[in-house]
Amino acid sequence: MNSSGRIAETALGRKKLIALIAIVAICAGIAAGYSAKRAIWEGWVTDRLFQIRASFGAVPPQERSPVAVIGLDQTALDSDKLSPIPRVLMTPVLAEAGQGLLDEGALALGYDFVFAYSADAFVDPITGEERLRGFDAPFQKFMFRNRERVFISHTEIGVPHRKFSAAAGTGGVRSVVISTDNDGVVRQHQPILPLSESPYLIDALLSVTGSDISEQYTALPGSRLASSIPYLSLIDVLRMLESESGREDLKEFADGRIILFGGLLPYEDEHLYSDRFLPVMSQGEAETGESGRPRVQQQTAGVLILADLIGSVLSDRIAVSPPPGFMAGVTVLFAVAGALAGLFLPMMLLPLVAASGVLLGLALSLLGLEFGMVVAPGMAPVACVSAIVVSAVGKIGILQRRQRSLVRLFGHYLAPDVIKQMAQSEQLPALGGETRHVVVAFIDIVGFTKMSEKLADRDVVRVVNSCFDAIGQVITAHQGYIDKYIGDAIMAVWNAPNTVDNPEKAAVDAAEKIIGLLEKMRDLTGQPALDLRIALNAGPVLVGDIGGEHRRSFTVMGTTVNTASRIESVAKDQKVRLAISQSVCDNLPRSYPVKEIWKGQLRGLSTDMTVFTLDAPQMYMENEISVAQDKRKRGITNLLKFPR
Repeated sequence: MNSSGRIAETALGRKKLIALIAIVAICAGIAAGYSAKRAIWEGWVTDRLFQIRASFGAVPPQERSPVAVIGLDQTALDSDKLSPIPRVLMTPVLAEAGQGLLDEGALALGYDFVFAYSADAFVDPITGEERLRGFDAPFQKFMFRNRERVFISHTEIGVPHRKFSAAAGTGGVRSVVISTDNDGVVRQHQPILPLSESPYLIDALLSVTGSDISEQYTALPGSRLASSIPYLSLIDVLRMLESESGREDLKEFADGRIILFGGLLPYEDEHLYSDRFLPVMSQGEAETGESGRPRVQQQTAGVLILADLIGSVLSDRIAVSPPPGFMAGVTVLFAVAGALAGLFLPMMLLPLVAASGVLLGLALSLLGLEFGMVVAPGMAPVACVSAIVVSAVGKIGILQRRQRSLVRLFGHYLAPDVIKQMAQSEQLPALGGETRHVVVAFIDIVGFTKMSEKLADRDVVRVVNSCFDAIGQVITAHQGYIDKYIGDAIMAVWNAPNTVDNPEKAAVDAAEKIIGLLEKMRDLTGQPALDLRIALNAGPVLVGDIGGEHRRSFTVMGTTVNTASRIESVAKDQKVRLAISQSVCDNLPRSYPVKEIWKGQLRGLSTDMTVFTLDAPQMYMENEISVAQDKRKRGITNLLKFPR
């Protein structure tokens, strides 16, 4: 198999790995999203969405509420008329108030009381006299006359006395049990069809209005129920029935409404409801009698919850489950988005993307409420975040590990920047390249030929490798790139393929450092005659791949490279270890001690050029230092040699 085929096979394997990680991340996101459905914290988030919805004015002003509440509150119990009457003996009063409301136009009544005790059964323990016989007759007659319009309650543990059940008739006794979510908060109701035969009081009263609600729904309150539902204290109703003007006010209050009677004493029959974070309506906005209404508690009275679960249907303030497949589609979409983000976006952006996914999921749930849909607020955000985490872990643990291994292994042969580009793009770079300004260096080991004649081949390789390793470390430390090894020489480049701010300075600094290692290399190799010769030239070159589809090489090409090779011959003739061209010197800091050593035409070039070195003793070959010092004493300041 050729090299391009092997690379294609490797790329294909990486693509399969990416696909596998994406699939695992998507599946994990979907599973996590579905596990978040009905989570104990999801209800809290839903209630907070109700709060946000109300805070931003998304809840329209309510029209006349179709449901009102008559409360047996502390004000009523403390009134002159009711304070002498025990609570269990208030059936005549409740019958009077109920009949008055029906006479003034109420559609139906629901009593959130369990009439478990009948006064008719009271017997004087001393005399045995049935002193209260007939006491409950008014209430029994009232229920009998208004069957199918008046309903009384039972609970899981409490049922009405048989006399009241008989008076209410079949279907006149309904359950006031309300179901809670797994966090103990009441939010929704599941009607049982047909509504007229449902065991629930809510359904029975909805049936009277002609409602056709058939699916589970969530009520969408706009404010605290205790402050917003139309409300009269029981004593207010009784007082209003005593005068014509009062009856007119009562008619305005009751006409066309479902009326619920219930107790509103603190800590009696209270539940957590989804209104607990909503704003409190001001007293001037809500319908209330002269006695006012009980103060708003942390929990909500059961009769108010019943009223809202009925009124929300009649006012079209409900949200139902989305169409089949909607939540599945949303969860999959968010999981896919999270998996792709985790795989292809930088790690530093992932927290921001995760937060955006959460906010987008919550915004979708909030928007769903406006369209009457309960979009589970936890599924989409959890699916997105989970997919991000799984895909990011997969990328770090598998993909980037393979990429780092690829860069580390092939970095010995190619530039790391080139390897990274290939690993990320999963394809070979195009043949050709770009023109860049670079510094090219030729670094030659002097005396290699004589040394190789005296040493065994294995020792020659050891010496060369030791020198190349020491030189290569300096080149790399100074941001250079080793282009190739040419026998006993190194060709290095600065500013390709990486970017170097001042390649001339970096190259000269590296050359000076390499020359400074000469004694160390001699000791390391055991070759005291070993020496170095370095030539530097700067200019434009073509940087890129050359070769063909079957074999190629990353390199630099152009006149700048050829000129650098020619300058090495000047260094040899002038007996210096470092020779640099005019183009390199022009970009060096002024503090560098540059000295001209040659001027003329190089072989193969048509223009004159000047070659320099650094004016330092270590830049001269050791047997030439004394000659240079003698010439300097004789007043020769520049060592120039022109071709004849």
